Amino acid sequence: MFTKFWDELAEGLAGRWAAQALGPALVFWGGGLLAWVWHTGRGWQRLTNRLAAVDHPAAYVALAVGGLLVLAASSAVGSWLQLPVLRLLEGYWPWPFRRLRFWLARRVVKRLEKKEEEWQTLVAIEPEERGAEQQAEYARLDAQLARYPVDPRHLMPTRLGNILRAAEEYPLVRYGLTTGICWPRLWLAIPKEARDTLSQARQRLNGAARLFVWGLLFAVWTVWAWWAVPAALVVAVAAYWGMLHAAGVYGDLVRSAFDLYRFALYEQVRWPLPDEPQREDVAGRQLSEYLFRGTGSRYVTFSHPSQEG
Repeated sequence: MFTKFWDELAEGLAGRWAAQALGPALVFWGGGLLAWVWHTGRGWQRLTNRLAAVDHPAAYVALAVGGLLVLAASSAVGSWLQLPVLRLLEGYWPWPFRRLRFWLARRVVKRLEKKEEEWQTLVAIEPEERGAEQQAEYARLDAQLARYPVDPRHLMPTRLGNILRAAEEYPLVRYGLTTGICWPRLWLAIPKEARDTLSQARQRLNGAARLFVWGLLFAVWTVWAWWAVPAALVVAVAAYWGMLHAAGVYGDLVRSAFDLYRFALYEQVRWPLPDEPQREDVAGRQLSEYLFRGTGSRYVTFSHPSQEG
């Protein structure tokens, strides 16, 4: 549900980011032209000679329009593929690979348990008694563990998936608010400046995913040039690291939105504010249940719905 919300929002902002979407497509086709010239040896001269032979202005107009149409159509395909590819990179794999997904997630659990033990060992040392190396290791482990869900059942098989899943889980763990249910409502209650900042962060994540798609597609030019595969791998790896960074920033902003504006959701829904900070998670679960099912019970037990959709 959380991802579907951003899918729809991304469609609404498509026009604003058209130039960024066209850029990778232009590089893709330019790289294909370069690969063809590399393959044919004298391909560039042959191409320029053919263009020079065209002496009718309408032909140039047709070529220009045709090129723009191809560029726009391929850019649309790349934009359409970015979200499915992003989901795959998160670890939401189709049925034949679901067992592999959960097997890899269990391996993540084992790695996290080791990190948790190391972190607990450092926590047991008083801060003023830690050496510089211990303090640096404590900060590193603390930052790493914050990028993983607290509940082992929510762990994903990939680093990208865990960064985003940890951000989705944060409101539930801290405030009892289910992100997939509360986020679309909260989005309408937060200030425009915050919405713009969040949208830009999400677009950077989507843009990195789109670049990853184009990086993989660039490998098709291997039919003409051997260097297309190394170039594709370099772009794909760089794009993935860009996704990790963008996901971290975006996740921090989602957490901050709940930290700062969650009571605006309570007020807009006319739901009583939590009486005590220690019991806020109970109130949050009740509000999530109310928004999801419409029940008026103040004491209903709320179960976290699946995020698979």
